[in-house]
Amino acid sequence: MSAPSIASKEAVVVILDIGLGMTSSASSKNSNSNNNNSNGDSNNTTPIEDALKSVTLLYQQKLIYGKKDELGFVLIGTKGTKNNLQADGYQHITVVNDIEEPTIETLKYLENLSPGESKGDVIDALIVGMDMLIHKTEKKKYQKRIFLVTNAKDPINTDDLSIVKDQFKKIEAKLNIIGIDFTDEDILEEKVSLTDKEKNEKFLREFAESVEGVLVPVKQALEMMSFFRSQSVLQRTSFRGNLEIDELKIPVWGYLKMKQQNLPTLKKISALSQETQNPVTLDVKQENMYYSITDPDNEIPQDELLKGYKYGKSLVPFSKIDEDALKFSTDKCLKVIGFTDRLSVPVYYNMGSSEVFSSVPGDTNSEVALSAFIHALAETDQVMIVRYVKKNSGAPYLGYLLPKIKPTYECLYFNALPFTDDIRQYQFPPIAPTNPLTRKQFIPNQQQLDAAQNLIDSMDLMNAEHDEDGDPIPLLRPRYTYNPLLQHFYQCLHHRALHPNTAIPKLDAVISAYINPDEQILEKSKHSILEFSTQFPLTKTANYKPTSDLRYRWKDGMLVGEEITLDSYVTDDGSELKKRKVNDFSEFSLDKLVSGFVDQVGTINPVQNFKDMLARRDIDLVDKAITLMKERILQLVNDSLKDQYYQKALDCVKELRLGCIKESEPDQFNTFIKELKSSFQSKKRDDFWQVLVEYNVNLISMEESDSSEITADEANSFLERKSSTQSIAQPVANANTDSIDDLFDQIE
Repeated sequence: MSAPSIASKEAVVVILDIGLGMTSSASSKNSNSNNNNSNGDSNNTTPIEDALKSVTLLYQQKLIYGKKDELGFVLIGTKGTKNNLQADGYQHITVVNDIEEPTIETLKYLENLSPGESKGDVIDALIVGMDMLIHKTEKKKYQKRIFLVTNAKDPINTDDLSIVKDQFKKIEAKLNIIGIDFTDEDILEEKVSLTDKEKNEKFLREFAESVEGVLVPVKQALEMMSFFRSQSVLQRTSFRGNLEIDELKIPVWGYLKMKQQNLPTLKKISALSQETQNPVTLDVKQENMYYSITDPDNEIPQDELLKGYKYGKSLVPFSKIDEDALKFSTDKCLKVIGFTDRLSVPVYYNMGSSEVFSSVPGDTNSEVALSAFIHALAETDQVMIVRYVKKNSGAPYLGYLLPKIKPTYECLYFNALPFTDDIRQYQFPPIAPTNPLTRKQFIPNQQQLDAAQNLIDSMDLMNAEHDEDGDPIPLLRPRYTYNPLLQHFYQCLHHRALHPNTAIPKLDAVISAYINPDEQILEKSKHSILEFSTQFPLTKTANYKPTSDLRYRWKDGMLVGEEITLDSYVTDDGSELKKRKVNDFSEFSLDKLVSGFVDQVGTINPVQNFKDMLARRDIDLVDKAITLMKERILQLVNDSLKDQYYQKALDCVKELRLGCIKESEPDQFNTFIKELKSSFQSKKRDDFWQVLVEYNVNLISMEESDSSEITADEANSFLERKSSTQSIAQPVANANTDSIDDLFDQIE
């Protein structure tokens, strides 16, 4: 048996009490403050102001999201009477508008609404509202609902109560009562004697329960309606098909669980059309017209156009038929590829929207079969890797299904998996003291570790808030935290609709609380913040000099050497333009495009290879680059015929020195240069050592790097010139041998 269809439209009647009982001043409310009324944050407003705000928010929600819903508006306590039942004695009840699509005019009417001058009966108003629903829905299918906003201070006639209850059940209407200034239900039950208002409150609570309705205090109603929500998409299925596990097929339904919320698209409105008395349409639509280059007077219909792609100097036509023939074809499916451990899929792998898959409602077999797999996955701590295609010819997704078991339901969560190119690897140098790769300047002491841990604990959001019982609960839970950008956008949209010539309102206090640190958390963690700043002081490097070295990336390759800005063309005094042109591609080469993949220091261009390895950000190659550069320098010196490779080796030593300063690795260079001195000075390759002395390639001192332990005096005394039989006027020269014997001497 198929489930009955549910109407997508809703017919709503909003009944607002503006009678004499609602016009009480704030002082009358304060008299009930000991009763723990639920509207504790509205002590500076009257009941009519709270009621108007709740109805305004309701209309805003329906105007923005409930485009198919229709609303009627009824007032209680008006001086006059205007309704279809006024001849039967339903007085001081005014129907502002029948059930129709919500408009801006209703919001403007609410903004200028004045309090009533009489007393009205809420039961009479409910009967008028039901009569409106009956006439509206007798020919069309709607979901029916009545909102009653009142403080229950005026008298209530209960003579027709049984008829009203039966009518609610007959037309299947839902009742929502927003109680203004209502006493807490628990306190009301404990009181022995009740005032007339409290008796009315108790009656409305019981009446709402008898017709399966709800009564919500105004504070809770304002909290629920103060936020603009997207239309509920969880009620609509995103997928209906089978979960295929080899030959086994389990019928499942998929629902959208989470998606990125973007700002709504806006349409351009024709101001000229608005000025006319009978505008045809207000929407501005763009129309494109196409003409031939050879015959510009004749318009070409759009269906006769073909796409064209350049191939050399030719233009290759590509029709819609060709495009469809080459288009990748897919069939709708949810097919299991395999299983893997849950730990193999980190949380940060999740991409895009999330969906939830459950068994088909009413299908016991699919429910049992799916439950078996859900429990098996949970017990083995594994997930399903699946191929997911939502519809025929749709885009295929590689994702995984994660089991979710709750006391009231079981399901599978789907998340798309990334490809290798989608993953951004941010690797940082290790800080563990036991790791041999950790640089000593990065090793924190125990006091620093404790300060960091205390700061994290003091600002932990998981225990930052407390519930009614005083138990800690998470702050800013996603279920109750709304997109601040979307909230502020709709608040500005509503304000401009009512006040088109005024400034945009300031950021709402509730939204500001989302995007700024909580004051209580900051107060709680101020000692931890102070201790952390003490343990990790920020000091300005006095001798730091920015280098002109560029770390090339793709975007840097388009502007090599210098970035073109406005300052590049304007002189200091702004009097005239500089006549300068930068050649964007002067140093552009294939080497720079592939430099992001360099992981070796070669013999052809070791300096550039070394730079590229230091510039890598997907992986830390600093230590490897320094080690390889040392090996390459020794190879160049030892393989050189006389001073053939000395220039290249000298350039490598200089670049190694700069790299060690930049990467805070002075000890590695200092150790290496000492080894060169020990190996070459006054020995076979003394001529290369003299080259280093000639070009003052010295130790890295404390003045150049804070991580160095070499003083300036030690550095100055390190380079000692030795007399040599070979004059080094030019450190780099071509290897000219006088005889074959000299050549063999060099090889030996």
